[in-house]
Amino acid sequence: MSLFSKKPQGNASRTAVYTVEAAKRKSMTEYITVNIICLLVFIAFGYIALMSFFQTSVIDANNYVSEKILFQSDMIPLNLLLTVLFLAFLFWMRRFYDFFAKVNITAVEIGMTALTVFLGLLWVMTTRSVPAADSYNIFEAATGAAQGNYTSMQNGTAFYNQAFYNGYSYFHFYPFQLGFVAFCEFVYRLFGTDNSIPVQIINVLCTGAAYFALARITKLLFRRKSVEFIACLLLAACLQPVLFCTFAYGNIIGMCGAIWASLLLIKYFQTEQYRWAVLAGVLLTFATLIKYNNLIYLVAFVIMLLIHIVKQKKWQSAVIAAAMIVAVLGSNSLVKLHYENRSGTQFAEGVSQTLYLDMGLQESYMAPGWYGTVAKDTYINYYLTPKFHGDPNASLANANAKAQEDIDRRLSAFGKNSEYALDFFSKKILSQWNEPTFESIWVSKVKPHIATEADRACVKGDTIGSEQIKGLPQLVYYKSLGQALELHFNFYVQMLYIMFAAGIYVMFINKKTNIETVLLPLVLLGAFGYHLLFEGKSQYILTYIPLLIPTAAYAYNTMLTGKYTRIKRFFEKINHIPDDTADIFQKKKKLSKKSAKK
Repeated sequence: MSLFSKKPQGNASRTAVYTVEAAKRKSMTEYITVNIICLLVFIAFGYIALMSFFQTSVIDANNYVSEKILFQSDMIPLNLLLTVLFLAFLFWMRRFYDFFAKVNITAVEIGMTALTVFLGLLWVMTTRSVPAADSYNIFEAATGAAQGNYTSMQNGTAFYNQAFYNGYSYFHFYPFQLGFVAFCEFVYRLFGTDNSIPVQIINVLCTGAAYFALARITKLLFRRKSVEFIACLLLAACLQPVLFCTFAYGNIIGMCGAIWASLLLIKYFQTEQYRWAVLAGVLLTFATLIKYNNLIYLVAFVIMLLIHIVKQKKWQSAVIAAAMIVAVLGSNSLVKLHYENRSGTQFAEGVSQTLYLDMGLQESYMAPGWYGTVAKDTYINYYLTPKFHGDPNASLANANAKAQEDIDRRLSAFGKNSEYALDFFSKKILSQWNEPTFESIWVSKVKPHIATEADRACVKGDTIGSEQIKGLPQLVYYKSLGQALELHFNFYVQMLYIMFAAGIYVMFINKKTNIETVLLPLVLLGAFGYHLLFEGKSQYILTYIPLLIPTAAYAYNTMLTGKYTRIKRFFEKINHIPDDTADIFQKKKKLSKKSAKK
């Protein structure tokens, strides 16, 4: 049975889902492009999967607040043993395959989503995390704007972390954050400005919604209940985003919008109904407003739309791609203009990608290419200070030129010492992709927590530290439950990488690669490449981890349904190999009988 149904005739063609074979005949461009993407994805994630057997990146317990990363060697025999046991369990599960195929998949989807939301709400409501660092800058601006107070958007006023930014407003550095400020202002106007819990609850709901969308993407791509059932199990076990919901930031909400946009774009490719592409563009615009890094999705969408133009001769896809670019980039400018008018200030251009590249190529006390102050300092010294002191020649180009000098110097150092370059980039990759918690526990453990009435009887103030909080957070932060979670994360991520790489390979050899099945892997490739060069942190990777699941589920299902005829033939041949000792014994026995007769 083909994975996708063939193109029907007549009016039914609107809802057609094309076979890869038919697509190959129609467009060699798609066939070549998607398989080049698969090759690059396989190399990148095959490397991560291989290295996850040998080492794990962890946050240094002695420098926990500072996010210092250590590279710990794994017990390879233990990893091999666990992998063998897991594969044995997987093959044992083959006997239940008929159950996977017959199960009510809608009920499984709803159950998985409900479990995710329940665990998220339980974690958020017991942790009661308080924003800090960038998330507090956004909280302060959004709650202030909800009350008509814009001092945090103006220079030289009393705002959070004023000294760190040399008295310049946070939004002169990061004006792209104003999209999330607008969203949070709307939330705080509805639910009050006392704390960030409403945004954290929305994070939880968005995690559940994103997981539901990924299950539906799996259904659209692979058309088998068993694959979707396995995907739901993997999603239910993917707890890092659930724990990350305490972070009142745009990561989770933006992830949800981008995943739903991906689902709708896949529906457009399969049905050629333009409403799905329009809705995908709207959701992607929202996702990028919330989290600007979702521009990676925009690039992937545009690439696949361009291939769709060549493949199906649908020139309307060019209009859709152009509209997405204009909407995504233009919406950020509109929000910036909106807050400039309300606050009575004009924001600077913001830290450029050149400055982020400079940061991403530098050593850091955390890990190679992680956050450092070089971009901020260059931006202040070569742009903000001259600009706000009336220098007519003040320009972001000056800061970019200084950053480019640093970049050229670093590239020269890499070129002169290839061993150092390899060590730098390998550590940068593994510090991000092979830190299995992805800072999901760290983001709340290092921050204050809202004190309850019972807490206030013992401590002064409205907040308490993580060492003082009781209940579930205490078990996760300092007790055996936290250790169990870390073990689960380590093995889960290790197997997810292996099966994702295997899924890419299986899709290739089974000719299942097309613009639909390769859309999410292309997003992952973009994330891998961007964070290889630009600023890195393991928490930035967290929102991409669930994207591995549909392809990994396909690999698991392939293992469960494989007939393994070649392996069976191999063992059958072994069983038919004659035993030399037995043959010699039989020959001697026959000779002795003949001699006795004589």
